[in-house]
Amino acid sequence: MEGNRDEIIKKDFKRRSLYEIMKECNEQTIADRILYLEKKLKFITKCPEYENSYFQRSLGNFKKELKKKWENASRKEDRFLATNEQWLNGSVSLIMWENITPKAGRPPKEFGDLSERSKRRKTQDLRAQASSVELTYAAQMSQRSDGNIDVSKIIKDITLTPTRASKIRKVISSSQKCIVKKHSPSQALSIFVEADLTRKQYEIIQICNKNIYPCYSLIQTAKKDCYPKEEAICVTEVCAEIKLQELLDHTCERLCKYLEEVLDSFSETETELELLCKCGCDGSHQSQFKQKFETGVPASDSHIFQSSFVPVRLVTSNKDRKIIWQNPVPSSTRYCRPIRIRFLHESNDITNEEINYVESQASNLNKTIIKTSLGSTFKISHTLVPTMVDGKVCLAATNTASTMRCYLCGETSKNFNKLENLKEVKPDALRFGLSVLHARIRCFESLLYVSYKLPVKKWQIRSFEEKTIIAETKRKIQEGFKGELGLLIDIPKAGFGNTNDGNTSRRFFENPEISSRITGINIELILRVKVVLEAISSGHAINVEKFAFYTRKTAELYVELYGWYPMSPTLHKILLHGATVISHAILPIGQLSEEAAEARNKHFRLYRKIFLGNLQE
Repeated sequence: MEGNRDEIIKKDFKRRSLYEIMKECNEQTIADRILYLEKKLKFITKCPEYENSYFQRSLGNFKKELKKKWENASRKEDRFLATNEQWLNGSVSLIMWENITPKAGRPPKEFGDLSERSKRRKTQDLRAQASSVELTYAAQMSQRSDGNIDVSKIIKDITLTPTRASKIRKVISSSQKCIVKKHSPSQALSIFVEADLTRKQYEIIQICNKNIYPCYSLIQTAKKDCYPKEEAICVTEVCAEIKLQELLDHTCERLCKYLEEVLDSFSETETELELLCKCGCDGSHQSQFKQKFETGVPASDSHIFQSSFVPVRLVTSNKDRKIIWQNPVPSSTRYCRPIRIRFLHESNDITNEEINYVESQASNLNKTIIKTSLGSTFKISHTLVPTMVDGKVCLAATNTASTMRCYLCGETSKNFNKLENLKEVKPDALRFGLSVLHARIRCFESLLYVSYKLPVKKWQIRSFEEKTIIAETKRKIQEGFKGELGLLIDIPKAGFGNTNDGNTSRRFFENPEISSRITGINIELILRVKVVLEAISSGHAINVEKFAFYTRKTAELYVELYGWYPMSPTLHKILLHGATVISHAILPIGQLSEEAAEARNKHFRLYRKIFLGNLQE
């Protein structure tokens, strides 16, 4: 300590008074409050900057004990004050620097402010008296006592092995070198599509980061590589279609280009591959625009009808069926590839025509031959399953006239609850899957319609009094969901459809206690239906025997509770035939959902409305 030691005057500060000074700080953490206390005490004691280290040592024990006691009190002030009453009544002695006469001449510097030469001279005696091991350990303990735990641990790690220091040094030096790698056109195109950028937005980003993003003309070239050959595409005013063989060939080429490194590692016995895909068709209502067709074809753009397919899995054709590629998002529109789009209203005849159109092309497909850069040749066969369909398409394809009849077994709704008289499933109908996306909505509506008629417990209502009771029950249920979950239940929407969508049904099953209380439906039944729906939509393989047992018990519970109200066709299909359909599916049933095709309808509306394809070009 610099100055005349005969003039040193110490002053005792009560620990309680120091704690009261800390409480003046608005910060919440103990570290910030201690820092505030240090600043106040430096001002009170008139501590000069060059004596800062001595001041820190004088206050060190108090800070250490305070932190420990504060943690032991779980950072609760009342508990801290109650358990440390005696300690707080003690005192801490600090020097009052205002009465110390400093030495004449230039004031000393802090050690950190000294030059390298001065530091070596000042520590020469210390280095001569102690070994490097002692000095390193002393530095470790000194940093630990000052609260620099991370610095202390690093010093300890460095001394463990001789090579540890060089490894840490290499990591630090490599992290300081910022290596910027330029995106390839394909990578930039992926960013462009995923971020939904316009050409103008991308060009602004590219100008500011030319060393990262390629110019837009290269993206256009990469985008054209994503399309099949132009001669395979036919576009007219009322129809756009592409040959299925060329579309599958192009899909395989793109996949194999992505998987080239994996394919080159295969043996000569694994050159036969198989691409498993799901396909289907669906109709959608569209906005009718103010335009006429130049060709004079009698058509309307108020509806579209489209067929599409999604690649799901690429496997080897041998007995092992080794999975080479698995679609990470089989229900996303990112992999949904249109086959044909037409301005047509969906009907049974149109549906059957489209199914026959796709199946006739699928039956005449040739294997796709792919050659890698290293000379390996692969032959890829194609398997398409028509599972991207809704109930309307299934009824049309199986020539089922009534919506209240099961297209799988042909049974009518009046016999759905007769579990002992279950009919055999038509083998040809198993190929359409379970329509997983619509199943959740239909099961939700089935339980909802049962709840409307709980007061009268009748399926068919004819009298005016009973209709009035049901209308009042429906109103109360709608108000209950609106008030508790903010859901609009069973309300018509302007244009088409109602508010019973996928999000509404999902919220219904996510809150079984509330849904049961509002509707009066048995909570166990709601939970069991929820488990079944989550199982079939999970995308994982399902244990068919356990699934059959669980769904059978669920059907028996439904009949026991609500035998007076026949199951809906969807409930009947899932609970009584679901296990059979799953056992015949070539892929996990959740991966065969029709969600990708349904979401494509929304995109098609958007493309027509704002000409998104032209803007991105």
